[in-house]
Amino acid sequence: MIFLIACVVLPFLIIQILSLWMIDRPPVHKPEEFAELPVVSILLAARNEEKLIIRSLKAISELDYPSEKLQVCIGNDGSTDRTAELIEEFISGKANFELHHINGVLGKGRGKANVLAHLAHKAKGEFYFITDVDVRLPKDWIRELLAECEVGVGIVSGTTTCDRGNSVFGLMQSIDWLHFMGYIQSFANMNVACTSVGNNMAVRADAYKETGGFEEIDFSITEDYKLFEAVTEKGWGWRTILTPGSLGLATHIDSWKEMLHQRKRWLIGAKDLPLNWKLMIVLYGLFIPALILLFILKPWIALDLWIVKFCLQSLYIRRLCRLSGLKPFNILELLIYEIYVLINTAFTAIFYFLPVSAVWKGRIYSENDLK
Repeated sequence: MIFLIACVVLPFLIIQILSLWMIDRPPVHKPEEFAELPVVSILLAARNEEKLIIRSLKAISELDYPSEKLQVCIGNDGSTDRTAELIEEFISGKANFELHHINGVLGKGRGKANVLAHLAHKAKGEFYFITDVDVRLPKDWIRELLAECEVGVGIVSGTTTCDRGNSVFGLMQSIDWLHFMGYIQSFANMNVACTSVGNNMAVRADAYKETGGFEEIDFSITEDYKLFEAVTEKGWGWRTILTPGSLGLATHIDSWKEMLHQRKRWLIGAKDLPLNWKLMIVLYGLFIPALILLFILKPWIALDLWIVKFCLQSLYIRRLCRLSGLKPFNILELLIYEIYVLINTAFTAIFYFLPVSAVWKGRIYSENDLK
């Protein structure tokens, strides 16, 4: 019992307290003020996205940034549905929107990384803004991230959560995304690096080119982390922010099966993360089993610790809502989320160890390659 408390439960709770304490304490940076707004390029990979592509392009077209300073590069990654057709219809007459059909592989690029490698060669901007088709961006997105791009900063990430949808499953994903993105922000406030957020980020063109681009960066399923690693290894600074103007809203997933494939892909990619973040993931995965075992030995102690954990977690999530401008989740939703975390953690762990490849958008992700 003492081992469980000392090695799993207490470290977990300490991280909860530390995260709660630090989330409101971002480093003070003077916003970058450009004498003239820079030209920026949005890089958007699209593969079989006919359900969401128009929503995505509409959101991009409504961004608060001069169209003459904004280049939108869309890469059609071998779509077999109406994605390309819908893009062509939408961008007709829009001079700053470009559709590029991705053929062939550039160097080490695979999947999304390969699309971004191709688009970077077409990009004319001083900054590359990267997002995903399933993310709806706030109108201030470009200006919000640019404000963090002071001299020497090579890469900036906003925060992304899921839309709440009209189902309990969608609501739970919304809480879950915000919760764990919050940890990235809390540790960033302590100047502890993690990763960039691949669907909500900006990279300085000079920093990107200095790395050799995705065709030179070792391939990983988590291409956002590999880019972050490559840029920071070159001595460039980084920023992570959580504000209403930088908050992306991803479309929630409709089925458990699809979500399990998504989580398996993330866990495969997590092997590239630094040791401290790997330990965080392991600690999180062990907390619930440790608490269950402790409950068998000392039920009242386990119950007390669970209540402490739930209170800290709930305070943290509500504070994240305030910082991001989202409507706060109520106590019933947070209680349901506690059950959801228990089920999701167990299913994800089981599915990860099953001899099944992770499938995402028609591609197979394995430990070694992307087919």
